[in-house]
Amino acid sequence: MIPRLLEKHVVADLVNDRQAIVVLGARQVGKTTLVKDIQAMLSDDSARALYLNCDIDEQREAVNTTSLAVIGQLLQNVDLLFIDEAQRLSDPGRTVKVIHDNFPKVRVLVTGSSSLDLQNKLSDAMTGRIFEFKLFPLSFAEVLAAQEQGSNQNAHLLKQSADALLPSILIYGLYPAVYTEGDPTRKQRLLIGVTQNYLFKDVLAYRGVKNAQAIQDLARALAYQIGSEVNETELSKRLGIDNKTIASYIDILEKAFVLVRVTPYAKNLRREIGSKYKVYFVDLGIRNALIGDFNSPNIRSDRGVLWENFLIVERMKAYANRNEAIAHYNFWRSYDGAEVDYIEKPYDKPLSAYEFKYGPGKLSRGAYSFSSTYQTDVQLVNTDNYLDFIGLPAANA
Repeated sequence: MIPRLLEKHVVADLVNDRQAIVVLGARQVGKTTLVKDIQAMLSDDSARALYLNCDIDEQREAVNTTSLAVIGQLLQNVDLLFIDEAQRLSDPGRTVKVIHDNFPKVRVLVTGSSSLDLQNKLSDAMTGRIFEFKLFPLSFAEVLAAQEQGSNQNAHLLKQSADALLPSILIYGLYPAVYTEGDPTRKQRLLIGVTQNYLFKDVLAYRGVKNAQAIQDLARALAYQIGSEVNETELSKRLGIDNKTIASYIDILEKAFVLVRVTPYAKNLRREIGSKYKVYFVDLGIRNALIGDFNSPNIRSDRGVLWENFLIVERMKAYANRNEAIAHYNFWRSYDGAEVDYIEKPYDKPLSAYEFKYGPGKLSRGAYSFSSTYQTDVQLVNTDNYLDFIGLPAANA
């Protein structure tokens, strides 16, 4: 098992707070492994844990109720309750509420493969009673820490290790089963399987999806234009789907942890674009599987946007792994073509701006234009200094 950085935050809240804990993430990103590890860590003779996997009929039916008597029988002598894939319960919000309100000694952790329904159902019933975490695929920081575990390598050697890992990650991404598989052909087969059998399983089960082929075609079209502004009208014409459906399906893909959207930063609407957004894939392996390209980044024309996607998503993982939130994250582009790749505003820190380049380079005209307009320096992130940006400051000490 590659240790997950989020685990200590989940454990701290589970042990120290009355709120129910919710861990959301796509299938196959390691939620069950995380829960099992927490169960093993916290279970002993004085704390009995009960784990229920709602993908298994018998275990789902054991907790698929709001009956106080039935739940009371289930939770006899139970101190820790883990409900995996809770979105498969008929009414997960009410079930967890009954447990929370009537069994105060029981600590509850639930996981869900999709925020499409679970998040709303839990929030409606459990307002003020939940702490929510998002589990991504493995982060670059996690796999590098696991690789270097037990060693005392200096910053220079750490950077060498990171650079050696980087090309494979840009191609195959960081789903745990894919990362730990050594054979490239099997990596590709695993990615195709995850895409077809797991990711879209939740998407296609959602009540708003009526055209399975259309949403897969849309995901493939978006995979070709990561880092570019999304034109919903153009996609509508190309795929033969109306604009409203395009917008709805993109929203579903985001809530199913396939995509992340980055919106434009704009204060002067007369000079700056203010509506179109960009999309990036939560996992580059999934993106490359959708377009059928597993070639080396060094020979690909899209290596620049692969790099951009990698950095933005790894930045989001770094915040999630520290259990911190970003107030706003955006890109910036003016009508005359000046652009900055990534603008960030944490809740308790000033605005930051970054430009990404795969390899050496210098800041663009757009970076200087942004700096002049907002009195904020733009920082260049390239293959020399990227580790600090994605949460490994020691590597650049």
